[in-house]
Amino acid sequence: MRIHPATLSCLKVFYSVVEKGSFSKASENLNLTQSAVSHRMKQLEEITGVRLINRSTRYFKVTEAGQKLYHQTRLNLVEIERSLTNLASSPDSPLSLTTISSLATKWLLPNLSDYNNKYAHQPLSVLTDDSILDLKYEGIDAAIRLTDAESASLHMTFICHEWVFPVASESLVMDPKILDHPERLFNYPWLMDVVTENGTDESSWKGWLKSQGLNIPTGRSDQCFNRTDITLQAASAGQGIAIARASLVDFDMLSMQLFKQVGRAVKMKYSYYFVCPYEKAEEPEIVNLREWVTQELEATMQHVKKSIII
Repeated sequence: MRIHPATLSCLKVFYSVVEKGSFSKASENLNLTQSAVSHRMKQLEEITGVRLINRSTRYFKVTEAGQKLYHQTRLNLVEIERSLTNLASSPDSPLSLTTISSLATKWLLPNLSDYNNKYAHQPLSVLTDDSILDLKYEGIDAAIRLTDAESASLHMTFICHEWVFPVASESLVMDPKILDHPERLFNYPWLMDVVTENGTDESSWKGWLKSQGLNIPTGRSDQCFNRTDITLQAASAGQGIAIARASLVDFDMLSMQLFKQVGRAVKMKYSYYFVCPYEKAEEPEIVNLREWVTQELEATMQHVKKSIII
């Protein structure tokens, strides 16, 4: 049976909420913010498809379905946590690194053989999640994050800035002057990454067009995808124009010439950081991983920047 990857972490929060009788007490018990507790409870209800807790400012009651889930999973969670703790204490446990799925697919995995050759004695487990995971709570060693937010509770090392620009296949866009006339992009189909388009930063069509002094025309109906890597794959297949991040196009654009830049590059407000808990920051394996990620990702960005027009 397939289990949603967030189920275990959500169940642990649910268990604490029921045990403590409130979201605020559960957040104190788990050392999470109340918003994080609420998010995981909402996610668990979406996974199960049923209401587990009825709650308002003055009312808190576990539903019948919630009581059933609590009693069925209580002992199992204790056993699972004990097993995982024993595994984590093993000297042979691999390092765990989490990052967004697009960076993992288009940059980290194609470069991972270099890491494995260089550090054969410290294997790496890669976890992808487009949500910001709590490293301590999830038991994850480190993360590569695209962010502009400082975290006082985590050790953060700046890696590099990120740049974004529209890309299309050679066969779709042949206008040699389109870089200087971004309004001409309106004449082509666009490919939308729905996760990115929920925001307004420069990696969305709305954000990139704003940087060019333009707005999205009303009445457009463009093809949508829920993953950045799939969106870029569709662009390379000539299905439309996509907004690409520089870190994701090194292999496709420069090595295989699958698509080309059709709009000027804009620096994002977000940058890449290597993140880990403070207590792990100076561990030799983490130092090695941090140095490798920083050097390789920065080298990728410098390589791409030599080939793009700003």
